[in-house]
Amino acid sequence: MRPSAGRCTASTTRLVGALLLLVACGAPSAPPPLDTHRVAGKAFGTTWTVQWRGDDAVRPRVETAVVDALARVDARMSTWRDDSELSLVRASEGPVPVSAETAQVVRAALALAEATDGAFDPTVQPLMELWGFHGERRDALPSDEEVAAVRERVGFEKVDVSAVDGQWTVDSGGTALDLSAIAKGHGVDAVSRALAQLGLPDHYVEVGGEVRVHGRGPSGAGWRLGVDVPEAGSLPGQRFAAIVELTNAAMATSGNYRNVYEVDGQRVVHTMDPRLARPATSDAASVTVVAPTCRAADGWATALMVLGTDRGLALIDERPELEALVLQVSEGGFEQRVSRGMDVLLQGP
Repeated sequence: MRPSAGRCTASTTRLVGALLLLVACGAPSAPPPLDTHRVAGKAFGTTWTVQWRGDDAVRPRVETAVVDALARVDARMSTWRDDSELSLVRASEGPVPVSAETAQVVRAALALAEATDGAFDPTVQPLMELWGFHGERRDALPSDEEVAAVRERVGFEKVDVSAVDGQWTVDSGGTALDLSAIAKGHGVDAVSRALAQLGLPDHYVEVGGEVRVHGRGPSGAGWRLGVDVPEAGSLPGQRFAAIVELTNAAMATSGNYRNVYEVDGQRVVHTMDPRLARPATSDAASVTVVAPTCRAADGWATALMVLGTDRGLALIDERPELEALVLQVSEGGFEQRVSRGMDVLLQGP
């Protein structure tokens, strides 16, 4: 499931490189450290890494489980494969039979779109193309007429998911339905479940920077993840703005400081506001979301970059299962804004 260029979930455009596994700090009550093992590979047009504590003898089974889980998600939800379920939906003018898994992810994307009043929208691809983030960069801003014409092709309300006699169908309603901003996180969750089924409760899964952890990290405490300082030109892991310690949770980060260009004197960022059919004018440099699943963290991080700090954190505070960290540009650096429960997860810069 190679993500579309310019989408917030794409490894080349999304600030997911900000998540980096660090050695966890020990605690007096923590069990003795166990050996931590690692495998890595490529999928979805990006890279993946898996770590687990325990026996290295399960390595071949781990590798097989990871590859199989990601291949299944790719075969169902890729926009780059002509034979994927999602591509068949996009090419059809009516309902198309899909697996329960694909239907579940589409329903989750539509639910998030509704919860955010359209700030998150899985039909936004035509806007990405119009504004030069899927294909060639623009040498002039699009006209109001061009924006209006493309806007007619965008709208999550056009998409329908139904089930009849146990068979799920998806009708894209003429949109370019794209799950890239949520399906990669779903893939992370699928791998995590596969590792748990192998009897590996202490593990770390990362795909293109989207992360989910379970159990204890290398030292026996939680897993520690770094959030990059959102500076243009910086490399992932070069300098951290915050450290977050997690157990049995997922984390994703989105930002607008890497995939950006200037045309006609205007800064054009890759995060689109589907409600306006224009690049988002968020006051956030980056947003990090912690959630029970990586699918939720992935989607909400995208949505908050569109919503802005105040509205975004207000929505997060209404949902006790979610937490968020927003980094805003301030004089001499970045200011942290957090949801009500995020402080307890922060371990310092």
